[in-house]
Amino acid sequence: MTMPLGAASLTLVHRMPSPGIMSEETEGPGKGKLVGAVVQTVKLLRVLAASDAPLGVSAAARAAEVNTSTAFNVLRTLSIEGLVDFDAATKSYSLGAGLFDIAKGLLGRNLVDLIRPEIVRLANETGRLIALWEVVDDRVVLIDKALVDRPVRLDLAVTQRMPLMLGAVGRAAAAGLDIDDQELRRHFRKLRWAGSIDASRYLAEVKEARRTGYGVDRETLYNGIVAIAAIITDETGRPAYGISAIELANRIDDDEIAHVGERLAATAASLSRSPRTLA
Repeated sequence: MTMPLGAASLTLVHRMPSPGIMSEETEGPGKGKLVGAVVQTVKLLRVLAASDAPLGVSAAARAAEVNTSTAFNVLRTLSIEGLVDFDAATKSYSLGAGLFDIAKGLLGRNLVDLIRPEIVRLANETGRLIALWEVVDDRVVLIDKALVDRPVRLDLAVTQRMPLMLGAVGRAAAAGLDIDDQELRRHFRKLRWAGSIDASRYLAEVKEARRTGYGVDRETLYNGIVAIAAIITDETGRPAYGISAIELANRIDDDEIAHVGERLAATAASLSRSPRTLA
């Protein structure tokens, strides 16, 4: 079944489940058990990366929400491996040059190459169709997608286009732009919707997207479809890409919308070239 709207269309795909055995080779991201030590290490590295100055063990542990003794052991190990630097005079830690050796494989890769594995991860973790949109002038173009493996699923045709301000991506994009209510109303009047929505509701949902970091479209772009989206920004802080999760309305509730939205927002923020400031 295909649900068209202007130049965009969603397809509901039915397929027979294929039997198979889950193995280490066939498992995707998010299907295994998280390793606590690795999670804590990543948290500490992110804290050091976000800090303007070197941090002591206690400060780093507190910011990363990691036990102090664990933080000491992790940071000491990272220091030995050259991934963080230890200042004996101030007993503080900062990121080390050894991280460049690990990250050098990323140098020269464009942002889309970095985003693609993330949309696969998000599809596996959320169980939803994940779409990657590129902002081109005043429109967004679907450039990639990650399908969820289940008997009934949604699908999108790559290369379809729609106005920048439309749908969940549009709310998230509008939230990140410096646009006043009058300008937003002007944009809204040009948009076509399948469901019932007025300018006041649209503006309220843009403001909510600005607060949460993700936009939500509840059956207004497509009847029976909920979409959640977050924006990846460029060096100037303007929308460059959008990541959206798309689901049948009867298969997702408000709590799950918030859960998926937070995952999208966190991923988009980590991939953005400039910090996003939310009111």
